[in-house]
Amino acid sequence: MAIFVKVLTKIDIERTLSLPDSCLQASPQSQRSHGGENLQVKDDVGILWNFHCTIRSGVFPKLEIVSGWVQFVRFKQLNTGDAIVLYKDDDTLTGPHYKIEVLKGHGDDYSSFAQMYIKSCHAS
Repeated sequence: MAIFVKVLTKIDIERTLSLPDSCLQASPQSQRSHGGENLQVKDDVGILWNFHCTIRSGVFPKLEIVSGWVQFVRFKQLNTGDAIVLYKDDDTLTGPHYKIEVLKGHGDDYSSFAQMYIKSCHAS
């Protein structure tokens, strides 16, 4: 199941990935108070990425991936306008598994991007 899709901005590419508000609301309160959580995510070729997520404080708190993200961006050669889709599969025996998919160059053509996203959601 897709958790979110995001077209990447310049800040996402250069520093940190801010996750949608729905991800913050789904984050357990215990993880918020203990400095965040580690998130292990497999990419499309099976590489396991370790991301550390924290809550950015302020008037509008945000869940952000703060470490491991820039290495992922460089390895995947991501650019502004590319998109990512994060999936979560729940396994009753082993717990949740996360997968990240990169959609290159769809950010400026939203109709093409939407079709690709819908196709990718039905494929998983």
